[in-house]
Amino acid sequence: MKKIFIIVAVVLFTVWNHSAMAESQESNKAGDMSIEELKTRVGKIEDMLKEKVVVDELGHKLHPVRSVEGLTISGGLTVTGQRTNYQNSRGAGAISADIILESTVGKDGIAVAVFDFQRGAGLQNLPPFFTSPNGNATGPNNDIESFNNDQIHVAQFYYEHNLSSSMVASIGQLDPTAYFDTNRFANNERIHFLANEFANNPAIEFGGTENFYTLGARLTYWPVEVVDITIGAFEGNGDYADSFDKPFSMAEINLKLKPADKEGNYRVYYWNRQGRDSSANTANPNDADLLKAKNSGVGFSIDQVVTDAVGVWLRAGVQREKVAQFDRHISGGVNITGEIFGRGNDKIGLGYGMTLMGRDYKDYKKSVSPDFESGAEHYLELYYNISVADASQNKGFHISPDIQYMINPGGDANAAKLFIYGIRLQTFF
Repeated sequence: MKKIFIIVAVVLFTVWNHSAMAESQESNKAGDMSIEELKTRVGKIEDMLKEKVVVDELGHKLHPVRSVEGLTISGGLTVTGQRTNYQNSRGAGAISADIILESTVGKDGIAVAVFDFQRGAGLQNLPPFFTSPNGNATGPNNDIESFNNDQIHVAQFYYEHNLSSSMVASIGQLDPTAYFDTNRFANNERIHFLANEFANNPAIEFGGTENFYTLGARLTYWPVEVVDITIGAFEGNGDYADSFDKPFSMAEINLKLKPADKEGNYRVYYWNRQGRDSSANTANPNDADLLKAKNSGVGFSIDQVVTDAVGVWLRAGVQREKVAQFDRHISGGVNITGEIFGRGNDKIGLGYGMTLMGRDYKDYKKSVSPDFESGAEHYLELYYNISVADASQNKGFHISPDIQYMINPGGDANAAKLFIYGIRLQTFF
C-alpha cells in the first residue's frame, strides 16, 4: 500500500511539474506576444513622429510637422547678426522662435495656434527708410517683430474648415500675408531674403498690428485646378476695438500655369483700407484728415520655375500717393539651387527692388527741408542658404550669409549709401 502511495505521488508530481512547465511556456509566449505588440505600437508612434513636409499649393509658409494622435507640432528658431558701414554703427543680433500647434477638429476642420518669441531689436540708428501708412518700413531684417522682450506672444489663433472639396475658410486671429501676395522664391525671411520688401509688397497697407496679426476671415475657392480665388476681410489695427470701423479687405486671383511644363504662379490682387490710427507715417503727417482717408491699390506677384535649378520672381504694386509716402514699388530676382555644383539643397537668392516717392510726400519733405532732394530707393540683396547635412528647405539646420546694399534710403538722394552684411542661422523642428 505504501509502495502504491509512493508511485501515485511520483506520478502526480511528474504530471504537476509537466503542467507547470507548459503553463510557464504559455506564459512566456503570451509575454512574447505582448512584447511584439508593444514593438508594433512603438513603431507606429515612431512613424507618426517622423518629420513630414506640408506642401501648400498656394505658396504659403511651410513648416515641417510632427504628429501625435492628431496634434501636430512644428516651428523654427532663427538667429540673425548684422553689421553696417553707416556712421561706424555697431553690429546687432536678434533671436526669434515660432511654435505652431495644429489639431484636427472633426472630419473637415483644423485649429491652429502660432506662438512667437523674439529678443533683440536689430540694427539701430540707421537713416530713415520709407514707411507704409500702417507703420511697416522697408528695412534690412524682416525677422524683427515689434516686440522685444522675454515673453511668448500669441501671433495667430484660428479655425480653418474645408467647406467642400474646392473651398476652404479660416476665421480668427490671422496673418493676411500668409494668404495674399505670397511667392515661391521671395516670401519667407527664414529661408528667403531678409529685407522687408522682398517678403511682401511694401505698397500694400496691410491691416492688423505692426506684424500684421489681426482678427479676420478669409475664403479660398478653386473652381478649376489652375485657378485659386482668395478673398479676406480683416480688422484694420489688430486691437479688437471698433473692429469694423477701419477694415482692411483684399481679393486675389492666382493662375497656376505650366509654360514648357514648368510650374509658375501668377497672382493679381486688389486691396482697400479705410483709415488708420495715426497720420505719422502718411504722405503728410500734419494732415489729420488722413486718419480717415481711404487707401487702395493693385499689384501682382509672380514666380516661375525656369529650369530644375533656376527660378525667377517679380512683384509690383501701386497705392494712393495722397495717403502714402511712396506710391509705386517693383522688385524681382532669381533663385538658383546648388544642384549645378553638387549641392542640391543649397539656395542662392538675388533680389533687386525700387520704391518711388509719391508727389504729396515729396512736397511735404520740401516744405520741411527746402534742400531735400528726392530719389528712388534702390535695394539689392544677395544670400546663400547653406544646407547643413543635406537638410531640405524646411527641415534641419541652415546657415545663410547675407549682404544688402541700398541707395537713397527713404527716397533721400542726399542720404548715405548703406552696405549691410550679416548671417542667419536657421533650424526647423
